[in-house]
Amino acid sequence: MAKFGYNNKLRKRVFFFAVTLFLILTITISNNNKTYMSIGENAIGTVITPVNKVFYVIGSKFKESVHYVFGTKKMREDNQRLTVENAKLRKNVDNLNKVISDKRYLQEEYELLSKDRAIKTKAFITGKDPGNIFTRFSIDKGSMDKIKKGDIVIEAVSSNDGIEKGLVGVVTEVGLNHSKVDTIMNSGNNVGFRLAKSEDVGILNEKEKDILKGYMYDSNADVKVGDILTTSGLGGVYPRDIKIGEVTEVIKTKDNFTKIIKCKSQINFNNMYRVLIVDGQGVN
Repeated sequence: MAKFGYNNKLRKRVFFFAVTLFLILTITISNNNKTYMSIGENAIGTVITPVNKVFYVIGSKFKESVHYVFGTKKMREDNQRLTVENAKLRKNVDNLNKVISDKRYLQEEYELLSKDRAIKTKAFITGKDPGNIFTRFSIDKGSMDKIKKGDIVIEAVSSNDGIEKGLVGVVTEVGLNHSKVDTIMNSGNNVGFRLAKSEDVGILNEKEKDILKGYMYDSNADVKVGDILTTSGLGGVYPRDIKIGEVTEVIKTKDNFTKIIKCKSQINFNNMYRVLIVDGQGVN
């Protein structure tokens, strides 16, 4: 029994010593691992930190750029409000300009009506052929208003001599309460002209957008840029001395046999809404 008790005590001591030694080794290894992990973390941090710094700076600058370009929510709301207000102001300016333009047009029209008894009536444009330029359009006056085929269509235009007739075109079809008008911008509508400063004549027989093109019958005629062209009365369509426009270019052909001219009408053939009718030749 004594021997058994002695062996039992010895086993307990050995066990205690073994456990103690195991714990000491475990603590030592754990501390060493922490040291190794710290070294690894430092190495990774050394590499990663500069990269993180670059991405952080880029991200910050990008955010600043977004704010600069698009602004904050409040800035975007303010910008949208200002855009709407600006559009309203532009519309008001356009309306004001239209009123001023209409007022000038009406004043010129009234002055011409007051002094020219040959004018039959006023007519509103009710439709036009496709295209930006008015080459052919309809008016709200017809045979019931004593309009006839061949009547001349004009607008009031200003000049150094005051208000005068500006050529628009000729009535080509007549109904009871409507008519068709071919303007001088129509490719099939040739216009005989003369220089207002002389008796030199020619014909306008081509169109280039809103420019009339033609030639002088006399290649030696004294024609210059700025000269005024009026109807010549030749050809049996347009009466004499209705203003056509102003010479913008003079071209002499290489053989010197032809003097080509280009002419710009004072009438805006891109925007028309009312015209005046003058008694014409009554062509049937």
